[in-house]
Amino acid sequence: MLAAVIASLACVSLSDAVPRGELRQQAIAVGDRSREYLLYLPAGHEDRTKHRPLVLVFHGGGGTAKGIAREVGRSLHGIADTEGIYVAYPQAIDKMWDFGAGEVSEALEARIDDRSFFAALLDELTGTLPIDERRVFATGISRGGQASYFVACSFPERIRAIAPVAMPMPVFMLELCRDSPGAAGVAILNGTKDPLVPYDGGPITVGRRQRGEVMSTDATVEFWRATNGCAKQPTQRSVINSARDRMQVERTLWDQCEYAPVLLYRIEGGGHTWPSGRQYLPRFVVGRVNRDIDGASEVWSFFQRFH
Repeated sequence: MLAAVIASLACVSLSDAVPRGELRQQAIAVGDRSREYLLYLPAGHEDRTKHRPLVLVFHGGGGTAKGIAREVGRSLHGIADTEGIYVAYPQAIDKMWDFGAGEVSEALEARIDDRSFFAALLDELTGTLPIDERRVFATGISRGGQASYFVACSFPERIRAIAPVAMPMPVFMLELCRDSPGAAGVAILNGTKDPLVPYDGGPITVGRRQRGEVMSTDATVEFWRATNGCAKQPTQRSVINSARDRMQVERTLWDQCEYAPVLLYRIEGGGHTWPSGRQYLPRFVVGRVNRDIDGASEVWSFFQRFH
């Protein structure tokens, strides 16, 4: 069903971006499987003399490439048209990423080598499009946020910066990221009232089921601050309170770093949601959507630091 739905979107022009880019259905062979993704080609992409940035956007567990493209693309595609960015939305098998380790992956009936999919996707995109390989980035929400950490630590020579949303670093990825020779820039956008993934660390709880354990947001920031050789004291700290939503965002930046900056958006009162996105499930299930910041705009603002 997913393939049929995505096929109907092939070469769809978006009506809310002027000039408009195209969202296309794509597929690549990985082993004996055909793996799908959506690719947004920005306005002016016909000019292949320009090397452009690439942003990978990962959907969450139970989500789809189509869903996250609709959610994030409402803002990100307009930015892509203006800035000339390729955006790729990979699709997980049975809507769940398999990282080869961790409680959720180990419980899957059919194991999938998503690491090979991510590597093949990067090969395909950088091999067929004029992409600036020094500016390849990743973001995603929930388990898609975990995928962002995963590609940064699995392919440190290929991923320049990441921006996980609603996800501190999973405990099971700590060893992988500690052994990684790279130091990607990291922006983290986490809500303090996330009912599924605890801001202060502990088990992820969906319904009555636990889905692995995460580090606290502060411990995640400290890990990347130390990994990236940043000064202990942040360079900037500000509060954003522009919407009447009884929430605010504390933005803290470490950019006096040997390798790459680290940025934290502490979303006071925010839930398991994309900033300025939809209230896709009731508040008692996922918490509240913050309107003080636009997630896609803040993510791209951070990625723009890497030239």
